[in-house]
Amino acid sequence: MKIVTAVEDDSQIPPRLEEDIRFLDEAYPEIDIDFVVVHGELSPRLIDELSAKWRIPNNFMFIGSPGDRFPYGLADLGGVRLII
Repeated sequence: MKIVTAVEDDSQIPPRLEEDIRFLDEAYPEIDIDFVVVHGELSPRLIDELSAKWRIPNNFMFIGSPGDRFPYGLADLGGVRLII
């Protein structure tokens, strides 16, 4: 499993996110959990690029509930599933 955060600058990474993901990785040793920081905007293009790079269909990807200012609709993300 890859947990990805897309940021413009490293200062935007939530301070404890990497530590919390490391904890999950240790708590569930049967699941390989990787933390990936991607520099850029979370967009349909980025989703497609990651899908191709990792050979993961878009509908096997999940997104946390985006805020009101997210400029794309979920339909624009090519089948990414919503975690509420």
